[in-house]
Amino acid sequence: MANKVIMAWSKCKVEIGDTGENDAFPEDSALTHIGYTVDKTAKITSEDGDSLQAKASGGEVVAEDQNEGSMQFECQILEPTDEVFEFLGLGSISNDELKVKTHIVPGDKAIKLTPKNKGAKGAKMPVCRISCKYETDEEAGNTLTLTAKVFKTTNIAAGEDGADNNYWYSRFTTTEALT
Repeated sequence: MANKVIMAWSKCKVEIGDTGENDAFPEDSALTHIGYTVDKTAKITSEDGDSLQAKASGGEVVAEDQNEGSMQFECQILEPTDEVFEFLGLGSISNDELKVKTHIVPGDKAIKLTPKNKGAKGAKMPVCRISCKYETDEEAGNTLTLTAKVFKTTNIAAGEDGADNNYWYSRFTTTEALT
C-alpha cells in the first residue's frame, strides 16, 4: 500500500534569523516572519559544480571528477514593510521615512521555508548570505526580491547526537497547516 503524498506547494512561510554559534540553526523563537511572498516565487535551486575529465588519446574519458556545486534560495516579498527593511539591516527609519543604505544583508542568516500543508516537507538553511533587489511596478506593486546563497555549515565536528554537522540544509515535516 502506497503512502499518502502530501505536496509542499502553494502558500508558504519564510522566516529569517541570525545563524547561531558554530553555524547552528536558531530556535524558532529567534526567527522573524518576513511577510507575504509573491505567488510562486519561493524556491530552492541547486546547480551542478564543475566537472573535470582526463582524456586519453582519441578522446576516451579515463577519469572524471564532479565538484559539489552551489545552492540558492529566492523569494519575492509582497509590499515589504519598512520594518522588514530595517530587520534585514538594509536601512533605518527616520522621520517616518525609510532610508535604504544597502541591498546586501549583513552577516550570515538562517532561513526556514515552511509549506502550507500539514505533513509536507519544509527546509531549514542554517548558513545563507542574502542580497536584495527592490522593485515597484503597476502590476505587482512593491516587491523585495531576496536571493540567498546557501553555504554548507563549517562545523564538521560531531554533535551531541553523533550526527555529522557538515550539511547544506535540513528537511523537516510540518506538524500543522499554515492558516
